[in-house]
Amino acid sequence: MTNNGSSINKELDSRLNEFFDDDTSHEPAKHEDPLENLKAIVLEMEWELGDKSLDAYLSELKKLGAQCRQDKALSIYIKLLDTIGRYLKSKKAAAHPETVSFLKSLFDNFERAVNSGMGEAEKNHSAAVHVQKFKKFKVSISEYAPTKASKPAAPTQPSGQGGLSDEVKTCIRQVVREEIARLIKRK
Repeated sequence: MTNNGSSINKELDSRLNEFFDDDTSHEPAKHEDPLENLKAIVLEMEWELGDKSLDAYLSELKKLGAQCRQDKALSIYIKLLDTIGRYLKSKKAAAHPETVSFLKSLFDNFERAVNSGMGEAEKNHSAAVHVQKFKKFKVSISEYAPTKASKPAAPTQPSGQGGLSDEVKTCIRQVVREEIARLIKRK
């Protein structure tokens, strides 16, 4: 009887080992999202905007920029996201109050362009639409800046001629230079 009991124990151990097997080779391979880290950082930035999260955000964008270098539409999204990140880093709490919301919206559309399997034409159109939204947002930033200043109110300038800060101008110039250099290299 001990022989029979021993075989039952062996069978039980064998089945328990199969049941509790830590080997995950039987599980389907998980699809890793290339934007997972950036998405987590953007969500963190919605709650708390600090140097640590902004540095991580800009660093992650730099990595993605290297990966998306061949895709013009995705490169445009990355440059827009980078420009907004650098603006936030320079202005912090003095930034336009809608900046993080705009960044989140832009990121959501970038994520859709990466993960939805959009065709090139559709991605290019989406990127062009968001460039226009970025330009409008840039105008609202320039209009917000003078009202936030503690200086005495100066005469208002005609619409579209609001002053951008030197940091924002520098960021915009850098993005334009990089884009022109990239386009020249393609030819």
